[in-house]
Amino acid sequence: MLSRRPVPMLRRASLHFAIALATSLLAGAACLSPTLPLPPPEPADTIRPSSVEGMWQVSGNCTPGARVSVFNERTQRGVIEDDTDNNGRYHVEIEAELCDTLLVWQEQEGEGSGAESSDAQRFVVEERTPLGVVNDTCP
Repeated sequence: MLSRRPVPMLRRASLHFAIALATSLLAGAACLSPTLPLPPPEPADTIRPSSVEGMWQVSGNCTPGARVSVFNERTQRGVIEDDTDNNGRYHVEIEAELCDTLLVWQEQEGEGSGAESSDAQRFVVEERTPLGVVNDTCP
């Protein structure tokens, strides 16, 4: 008959410590794994003059839940909008003239590390529908 000898308390504590250490190292490595950067939102797919003179309505796709910023380089003014309905679309109205250059970028809350910001995309203010540019007047 085999006899079982009790495992000394020190050996049992060392085993528990080794398991805890291995688990924490694996969890730490998972947190440090690289993630893909937040891509910029797509350039606007719909741009049209607003009913208010000197204003344009700009719409496009973004990451659902993102905060989208649109900035006019000429006027040095911008608009910020949150995608509060999480549908992945932004709709802003911004002061602009035909052929102005706009920048668009997005931010999204990261997990524990604050907001992550994308690079900016440039596009020109010209009347456009999802099918393309309505009239090609900009250089």
